[in-house]
Amino acid sequence: MLEFIDEEHLYLLDGIIIPSVSEILRFIFPDKYKNIPELILEEKAEYGTVIHKAIEMYEINLKVMGQEEAFETITLVLNLNYIQIASLNQYIKLKQQYNLQVINQEEMIHYEDKYAGRFDMIAFINGSYSLCDIKTTTELDAEYLSWQLSLYAYAFDNLNIGNHFETLYAIWLPKKDLGQIVEIERKSEEQILKMLEDYKNRR
Repeated sequence: MLEFIDEEHLYLLDGIIIPSVSEILRFIFPDKYKNIPELILEEKAEYGTVIHKAIEMYEINLKVMGQEEAFETITLVLNLNYIQIASLNQYIKLKQQYNLQVINQEEMIHYEDKYAGRFDMIAFINGSYSLCDIKTTTELDAEYLSWQLSLYAYAFDNLNIGNHFETLYAIWLPKKDLGQIVEIERKSEEQILKMLEDYKNRR
C-alpha cells in the first residue's frame, strides 16, 4: 500500500520509504533553483498550490453545478485575489478551446519501489488520452517537465497495463499572461531506466 506523510513529504510503500519524483528531479536538475532566494521559491510554490487547488475544486464542483456557480463558489471558498481569478479564467478558456475533459486528478502512483509521486490530472484533450501537469511559472522548462511527466506516465503505465497515455501536456498558467496548453516530449523507457540506475548509484 502506498502512503504519503504530508508533514515530512515522504512516500511509504508497504511501510518502506521510497524516493519521490521531486527528489529524483532534484538529482537530474541539481542547480535548477540554485540562484533563487528561498522566500521567492516559497511565494511561487504557495501561488502554484492555490491555483492547483482552485482547478481541482472547480472540476469537482462542475460535476454538480453549472460553470458560473462553480466558478463563484471556488473564488469565494478559496478567497482568490484578482490574479488568481485571472489564472482560473485562463484555465476555463483553455478547457473550452481544447475540449478538455478531466478524468482524474491528484492521484498517487509509484513504480515498483523505485519512486512515487502524485500527478495533477488525466484528461481528454481534443480527444487524446493525456497526462497533464499544471504550471504557473513565468517560463516553461520543457526538459524538466519531460522528465517529470515521463516518470509519472511510466509509473502509471506499469500499474495500468494496456491503458497508456497518448500525449503529455503542460497546462501553463503564468501570472498576468495568457494560458497555454503545451505538448511535452516523453522520455523513452531506456532513458528512464538508465536515469534510475544512475540515481541508485549516485553514492
